[in-house]
Amino acid sequence: MADDSPSWYVTSALSALAAYEDAVALRYHGRSITYRELLATVHRTARFLERQGLRRGQGIMLVSRNRPEAFTVRLAAHLLGLRYTPVFPDTVGDLDELRHLLTDTRATALVSDLEIGPVADLAKRAGVPLVYSLVDLTAVAAGESDEPVPVRAQEGDIVRILYTGGTTGRPKGVPATFAGLGASTKAWTASAGAVGSLPEGTRFLLATPFAHGSGDAALNTLRLGAGVEIMDGFDPAEFVAAVRDAPAAITYLYPSWLYRLLDHAEVTGADLTSLKFVMYGSSPVAPARLRQALELLGPGFMQTYATTEAPAIATLQPADHAAALAGRPELLASVGRPMPGVTVTLRRTDGTPAPPGEVGEVCVAGSGVMTGYWNRPDDPGQTVLADGRLRTGDLGRFDDDGHLYLVGRLKDMIIVDGYNHYAGPIEDALTEHPAVRESAVVGVPDDRTGEAIHAFVTVRPPGITPAALRSWASDRLPADAVPITITVLDELPLTPLGKPDKTALRTRATSTPHPQ
Repeated sequence: MADDSPSWYVTSALSALAAYEDAVALRYHGRSITYRELLATVHRTARFLERQGLRRGQGIMLVSRNRPEAFTVRLAAHLLGLRYTPVFPDTVGDLDELRHLLTDTRATALVSDLEIGPVADLAKRAGVPLVYSLVDLTAVAAGESDEPVPVRAQEGDIVRILYTGGTTGRPKGVPATFAGLGASTKAWTASAGAVGSLPEGTRFLLATPFAHGSGDAALNTLRLGAGVEIMDGFDPAEFVAAVRDAPAAITYLYPSWLYRLLDHAEVTGADLTSLKFVMYGSSPVAPARLRQALELLGPGFMQTYATTEAPAIATLQPADHAAALAGRPELLASVGRPMPGVTVTLRRTDGTPAPPGEVGEVCVAGSGVMTGYWNRPDDPGQTVLADGRLRTGDLGRFDDDGHLYLVGRLKDMIIVDGYNHYAGPIEDALTEHPAVRESAVVGVPDDRTGEAIHAFVTVRPPGITPAALRSWASDRLPADAVPITITVLDELPLTPLGKPDKTALRTRATSTPHPQ
């Protein structure tokens, strides 16, 4: 039976906005917005959208970069109980893909900060009746009353539909309910207790896309009274300036961005003392680079492990990072322990449980886990769901203390002469070399061994030759796990989510000559 009680996620968020009143909630390009002003704008926007005919259960898509108005539209959509789909423009390959998303999500309204002419024509062809530019919506909503709009959202309603990366075909929609997002929020809050103990004036530096996981983190820090500094992207010098300007700063960074920050600080001697808490995730972190970060900034780090289908899985806490520095360095390769309310099991290929120390596929259960893909009742991808647990496609192992270690993706497992190899340990071994900034490992078909391991690295001065790095790897890895080629790149290609683009690297590796 559907839960028709008002959404806790929405009521608690509105209560938090009301509680902090004149404190600064958002900063953007020198402009400040107080909590009181943000709450009033949310109610005005919700009232306007409701007057346009939008009703609980209908869909709204927001195509926007990081802007204050994106916060307003998201919160107003939640207030009205709309199905909200955020899209970061850089993740959409072309207008045809955007039309697919509009059609698939069955949106009633589109709000966009892109050039509105082509988008409006696209929306019309996709059957979307209401189209607004983000600027125009903000302007017309300003004339509405800021009297509170009653919370329309109910716990059982769909709060949003997020889309997968689509690396193996069309992106798939992953729906979540208000109850599920609320459960994930409570789990995050319980796991991120250190955030709540930060001093007055703390700012969350939002450099990663608001449309992705850091949007949840930014809204969660608003619940704690911390302001959000909205940034247009990540530039190390601009980020350092924002840190320096803040009484205390917290942030969420992709590992590749963390490495760039470390390299910048190493070269410039940048002052990062105000950076008190760093959340990181989206892709595996190199333990050697993480140790460098801890030695520079202290143990105020939290790794978050999640997927689009399961937005809260595990965290590696500040205490774990401190323990790693104090004598348990292996923890730097862990993604932590499962979050409260989340059950994680590892399954062998035959479906039986994998004991501690043995590698198995990570399977997740919890109230925040999806129950199926949107609008795809017969999609073969539904087989990722087994006996109530989500098969993530990630491979990992547990230690005796319950820490989870990821070793790679099931689809990326490399089989050389019949032996299974995982990218994670190979990448970690390469990145342990002091000259290596980042590494990424892929496997490609090979006539002699079935598959061959190829590595790509970026390096720091004075650099290292591929031959010397293969020798380094030979001292640390089994012979058949040593990459057959190592290619030095200026930068690793990244997906819009900050992950190494292994599809692009795999394509490059297939055309790379290697020893016969």
